[in-house]
Amino acid sequence: MLSSSEEELKKQIIALHKINNLTGFLPIKIEELLPAIKEEIEEIFVHYECNFNILAEDYACSGLTSGDCKALRDQLPMISGQDQACPCSAGETCRRIFRSHICVPLISGTEIFGVITLKSTVKEGLSRDFLEIILAIANQVAATLQRSQLLNRLAREKNNLEEANKEITQLNRSLLRTIKELERTQLQLIYSERLAAAGRLAANLTHEINNPTGIILSRLEWLLLEASEKELPEEVVKDLLVIKKHTERIAHITRGLLSFSRRTKNETALVDLGNLIKETVVWLERQFSRKDIIFILNLNPLPIVNGNKDQLEQVLVNILTNAKDALPAGGQIIITTKHDTEQNNVQIDIEDNGTGIPEELMTAIFDPFFSTKEKELGTGLGLPISLTIMKEHGGFLRMESTPHEGSCFSMILPCAPKNREDDLSG
Repeated sequence: MLSSSEEELKKQIIALHKINNLTGFLPIKIEELLPAIKEEIEEIFVHYECNFNILAEDYACSGLTSGDCKALRDQLPMISGQDQACPCSAGETCRRIFRSHICVPLISGTEIFGVITLKSTVKEGLSRDFLEIILAIANQVAATLQRSQLLNRLAREKNNLEEANKEITQLNRSLLRTIKELERTQLQLIYSERLAAAGRLAANLTHEINNPTGIILSRLEWLLLEASEKELPEEVVKDLLVIKKHTERIAHITRGLLSFSRRTKNETALVDLGNLIKETVVWLERQFSRKDIIFILNLNPLPIVNGNKDQLEQVLVNILTNAKDALPAGGQIIITTKHDTEQNNVQIDIEDNGTGIPEELMTAIFDPFFSTKEKELGTGLGLPISLTIMKEHGGFLRMESTPHEGSCFSMILPCAPKNREDDLSG
């Protein structure tokens, strides 16, 4: 049978083991851990009141400073058996006189976290076992406070790194946007220079070609008339018709060159794009139906735009003609209109289910004289002229295409100011 002192020691060891278990699990909330340890200590030492005074800001500092406690100043345990007020009351007024008092600093390594105090109104001797248990508890609590503080620092550093990473990610995105914008600007400058060079070339070529072409066509008409009157061999007539066809093609190209080189900003007016689309489709519908091409119109109500009706019609015709040429076996052309209220613009999507454009040719599609069509079908000026018109109207022309599936051209134009829209309705 164990003596009372042995029973007491066993009880203290069990409590110490329990405290060790409490402090062994991290992460843990210190504000919940310390009251649990206090309860265990007061259960072991029934005559003592236990308190923790913590210096670290992370653990709801009690206001205690190193000047308030000798144990903190000397970094050594302080034991007193004399009648006195609590010397670690952190500035609080203590109305009780304690006859037995021990104050142990919470130290781990070189860091001081506060003190643990045990105070009793009953005067009793402090055994070696008692002191060893208190010191063991203080060491455990100090180590736990240090680990918890390190975890808190790591958590703060992690949050700081995450915030820094977010900022870096945002900066990278901003940098990518800037790079893309610079690339677009560079392409626009290159394109503008190409347009200017092509315009100068076109003006010179047109002047040199127009006159002889006109003379050749005039003579061909006279020769064809003479061949008919004199009943010349059919082979001669066919040869003359071939010459006429290709001469007319030269004339067609020079007219395109002239249009391209003499781009001027014509007078603008209020344009109803919905009506313009309907009029253009009615005009082209019979011609397209011969190629087994049908139109599908999804025309949502649009606000008016300020522009040159003839030029905008020219853009529509150019795009629709390209769509027709991409549908050699027939198909459909879908025209959809949209109003973007946030951007205050209108959009016309012209989509076909034709041959599409290979990806490697997409960047050159708006270059002057570039064409994916056979030589007899295109001059390579339709889209460059269309893009120039759209830019002159404050808008732009966008294209998406998938080989063997089709293409979609989008005309995007700013809406007219509200006061001008009222002028049209009035």
